[in-house]
Amino acid sequence: MSIKIANKLGRGHYLKKKIFSSRHILECNYPEKSAFNFVQVGANDGVSFDFLYGFVTKRNSQGVVIEPIKKYFSELVKNYQNYPKIIKVNKAVHPTQKKVLINRISTKAIDKYPSWAKGIASIDTNHHKKVNVDSNDMVKEEANADTLMNIITQNMSNSQLDYIQIDTEGFDYEVIKMIDFKKIKPDILKYENVHLDTKQRIDVEVLLKKQGYSVFKENGDSIAINLNKIKLF
Repeated sequence: MSIKIANKLGRGHYLKKKIFSSRHILECNYPEKSAFNFVQVGANDGVSFDFLYGFVTKRNSQGVVIEPIKKYFSELVKNYQNYPKIIKVNKAVHPTQKKVLINRISTKAIDKYPSWAKGIASIDTNHHKKVNVDSNDMVKEEANADTLMNIITQNMSNSQLDYIQIDTEGFDYEVIKMIDFKKIKPDILKYENVHLDTKQRIDVEVLLKKQGYSVFKENGDSIAINLNKIKLF
């Protein structure tokens, strides 16, 4: 109703952008110093590519940050060294495998590309081609792997999750399928949709809507929200 009124006043685009912003929604529902429980899959170094680090470090946060690449994980540990309630896990998330090969950009080649190249590590051997990174600049790294639920239950005593964020360069739907919604049901779930194919985008939204979420787009991401618990503004 607010959006319809604002459209008539010529402010609809601004209001939609403000409301359907994951940052705005999180700040609206979890004020600074409030309790906040979260899981981040594909955390990289913890500080690059999004606002989450600055958000969780201003709250009474407990959570698990998961990153398979050893170098990025070392940086992640350093960046979160003053936050012992945020558990750092050096693993890949996979439904069946205990070890996986991750394709990442070579340390020697990373300066040839913009900063986003650090974030293209993927199980998909052809993922780098989608962003025009030379195959000669890619290397494989073996990582230990486990299911998402195993990692969460082993590292979090509180089953109440406020937020899950997933950024796995095309593997996001597979990660979401690992969630046992009978055991944990985050109020907000954010995932990257830009690297999913059309069928996957449809299927993941169907799955989440069956669980009672409303799903909104935010640039190359999607935000699934339990509107019974979360206010938009």
